Amino acid sequence: MIKAVFQDHPVFLALAIATTLAAGFVVYVVAARRTDRAPAVFHGLWASSTVGPIALTTWGGSGILDYRCTINPALAEPFTTPQGLLNVVLFVPFGLFVVLATRRFLFGVTIGVLFTATLETAQATVPFIARLCDTDDLVTNTVGILAGAAVGALICRRTHYGKGLAQAAVRRTLLACAAVSLLIAATWASVIEPVRAVLPTEVPTATPQQVRALNTALAQTFGDAYTVDRANFHNNIDGPDTVNAPLPGGYAELTWPDRQKLTVHFTPTSQGEGVHAYWIPGISRPVRTAQEAQSVATLFARRHTPWALRDAQIKVWPVDASVKDLGWVVEWRRRQGELLMPMRLDILIEPSGRLTDLIARDVEDPKLPRIGIGREAAWKKFEAHYRLKPGQGERGEAVYLVERHADQWHIHWRLAARDGDMLKSATVDATSGDIHGAAESPVDLQPPVPDQGSGTP
Repeated sequence: MIKAVFQDHPVFLALAIATTLAAGFVVYVVAARRTDRAPAVFHGLWASSTVGPIALTTWGGSGILDYRCTINPALAEPFTTPQGLLNVVLFVPFGLFVVLATRRFLFGVTIGVLFTATLETAQATVPFIARLCDTDDLVTNTVGILAGAAVGALICRRTHYGKGLAQAAVRRTLLACAAVSLLIAATWASVIEPVRAVLPTEVPTATPQQVRALNTALAQTFGDAYTVDRANFHNNIDGPDTVNAPLPGGYAELTWPDRQKLTVHFTPTSQGEGVHAYWIPGISRPVRTAQEAQSVATLFARRHTPWALRDAQIKVWPVDASVKDLGWVVEWRRRQGELLMPMRLDILIEPSGRLTDLIARDVEDPKLPRIGIGREAAWKKFEAHYRLKPGQGERGEAVYLVERHADQWHIHWRLAARDGDMLKSATVDATSGDIHGAAESPVDLQPPVPDQGSGTP
């Protein structure tokens, strides 16, 4: 478990252990001057059991705050996962040593519950932490504290050492706890958005033939790095059906029955949890620029997906220019004039040089239908559909591409325009002029990219 969680982070792990031990020693030395040896030892262990969970539950976040916390109504569910059981074990020492140090069960439980509630609140609201907040952690941490506290209370009943925490100290501490509780409650009421967890539903199991197809696609792309024993089958209403399966730290998905599009995702290193982004043997190396990311992705493509390089245009851009260390997307596309062909290869390379995302669609250029609707004609049909007056709305970039619709290849204009606070979008068939997929949704503060008008076929 330690290896899975701290892969490629031995320095942090060593620092966390050293800090935990140092905190316990310092508190022991201070406590030994005021009380007997046994209580001092328990105060030191209590300090260590506090610093340890703080280090393990607040490091390596995504750096992106969303001020949300997931609420899972299935309280027993987290106890069925390795992560949930690990959380229980992680907080047992805190509950045990707080009771042994203070010889007060209810006091120790109160401190413990407030401690884990503070951690979850910080994960949702503190910028340098910025981790996922959910009630699963709160529930499992609390159970761990209760278990440890119960064992501590049993030991206190059977042994006699030192004195319990003085009433005056208990009152002062509880007053401080009340103030912290009010601050947490105010934060949840005014800042954090509770989001109900979407409980998983039963998904049909993929057939042996579908599992073999997924393994074949993985072998063609990653060699013998990944093999799945079972997979799930998803019958999608709005798109092609898919066969998908978990991979270490990620997942793989293959469209069915055409088997043309493979999508693979791994956990980015920046998220710091169970890092399994794919290290490309003999190719991956730390990258600092878009050009270096392009070099790594191109070497991978030459080895595993050479079909994508033929007559293709390459483009590289940062995943998010406003957030550092997310990496670069390297894409290959093939065009006939300005018409985008269905072949596609996208590879995301993070700064470590690992591959975190791949979308590969190996499709030969299809025989194209007759083209009858140009750019301006498509915009007129779009505007007529939405009853927009000439000049009304801010046009986005028109995307001219080949897509499969109703099991046949069509040439489409994908169009979008911002009209006030709404984004209107639709697909116009360049042969028939039919409109598909019309949709309206609220827009963010960024306007659509202006249409550059690269020519009308």
